[in-house]
Amino acid sequence: MFKFTQKKLTLIHFLIVVYFITVLLFGKSFTKLQVIGPLYFHDLCLAGIVLLSLSFQSRIKIPSYSILFMLVIAGLYLIIDLIRLRNEGVYILLAVRQFSLFLYLLCALLIFGSQVKNGTDGLKAVSLIKQIGRWAIYAQCVYLIYGFFFVPGFSVFEKNDYNYFTPLVVMGIITFCAEVISSKQNNFLKIIKFAGGVTLSLTLGHSSAFLAVFVILMFYAYIKIRPIQRLFSFIFIILAVVMLFFLPQFTDANASWRLLFWKHIMVRSFTDGYFIFGHGFGKAYMTYDYAVYMDKVLHSKIMLDEFYPMARYLNPPHNSILTLVFHIGLIPALLFFTPLRLLFRQLFLRKESKDANVMFLVLSVCGCLVWISFNVILELPHTAVYFWLVYLTTIFYLKNRPTDINVKQ
Repeated sequence: MFKFTQKKLTLIHFLIVVYFITVLLFGKSFTKLQVIGPLYFHDLCLAGIVLLSLSFQSRIKIPSYSILFMLVIAGLYLIIDLIRLRNEGVYILLAVRQFSLFLYLLCALLIFGSQVKNGTDGLKAVSLIKQIGRWAIYAQCVYLIYGFFFVPGFSVFEKNDYNYFTPLVVMGIITFCAEVISSKQNNFLKIIKFAGGVTLSLTLGHSSAFLAVFVILMFYAYIKIRPIQRLFSFIFIILAVVMLFFLPQFTDANASWRLLFWKHIMVRSFTDGYFIFGHGFGKAYMTYDYAVYMDKVLHSKIMLDEFYPMARYLNPPHNSILTLVFHIGLIPALLFFTPLRLLFRQLFLRKESKDANVMFLVLSVCGCLVWISFNVILELPHTAVYFWLVYLTTIFYLKNRPTDINVKQ
């Protein structure tokens, strides 16, 4: 029985790697492949990995009970809404689809909790994150070379033109930049590799991808100085980031649309739920009246029922954290940040760690938080599980970091 269990665990690790490679190489062709009705092949594969991960496990190590509590709150909202919508089939499907944000978190939590239980497992998770980042760099480079030489009219400088190979490539480039800048390599190699990562981030067509890499650079410099000096440096970082928002990429109609949408979510969070209660699931992210207002101000009809039916239910606010706020309320959504207290302590109060993995994970989470704050990430399968891998690994590693500073990097 013991040998069989060991083979089972080895198989799970293999399947997890294959899963990420498939998402990285095939992207939406894999995650949007329908099997029948609302069932997608990706979701069936992920569910299969979860079931296999839980097989022959005597226990699951939960890296954060705050996250588990947040899932319980979301689950209660879903149960209430499914009862409320029991006679409305379409809205039941919408409720389940909106719940996907928490469903992907649950899957990631179960897989992680069943497979990562000690320091050695934590190092394996760190290595997987780094490897996916490197694969993302290779994939994007091949994609750009192919586009320049074999696709007529291919350009990475066209406005509103996305040029990433797959969605996971974007987040992979962000974590790659975090790995490079936190490595123990000589400064020349770090500068060359990081400059390459920055250059690739500029080819993606997403201003927020470059912003994520820029924030990684700023926080790297921030961590390097003494804790007592960080207050003034933090103010400088905030000012530097704010100045970026005056660039054309951050002041166009698309950016204005997001800012108005974010304001709408926050206002509704207070007026409808007093920051305590959320809207649950199966509800529209935007009211019809506000959709009319958006059309009047920005000439954007994308949320109007007459032009795009159900868009108000299917288009979240392009900020995954605000999507959390919409569904479960502002105060319960703070549970998302509670497990990161060790990260914030490392970032603001502690001296630079001699463990390069700590620096890598802290910078990766900072960059990824920027990315999910400007895009629909946690709600979709394209990169949600990878984000949760980075998030959960950081929580676990900071809690269980090796006492030996000379850990294998």
